[in-house]
Amino acid sequence: MVSLPQYLKSPEEWTAERVTARDVVPYRDVTLFIWCDGCRRGRELNVWTIGARLADDPLREVRFRCRACGVYPSGMEVSRRTSSAPDKLLMIPLKPRFWDDGHREDQAAALRRAESRRKAKGGA
Repeated sequence: MVSLPQYLKSPEEWTAERVTARDVVPYRDVTLFIWCDGCRRGRELNVWTIGARLADDPLREVRFRCRACGVYPSGMEVSRRTSSAPDKLLMIPLKPRFWDDGHREDQAAALRRAESRRKAKGGA
């Protein structure tokens, strides 16, 4: 087993307010998962993509947007992969630091589009 640098915290020590992409990268068994309220699908995030630009920013302050429907998710789950099912480590309520002008209107429009797509497909 490879020993990690002393400054790294173990996943059990992470808090929703302070966990960063740099904290997650050394742990291959830890995943980030977002549930999209718009298209009602879960997506696993690539922490390397996040860490390339925002390594030291708390994940809760990063603005994520669903590529399929454009909705801004409200939460992220951090889990540890096991042989059977993932063990949930923590839930991070997303509170982005920066928003574009009109983000509330964009969010409402994206949710309306997603709802109309679901109705057109016959889903509830």
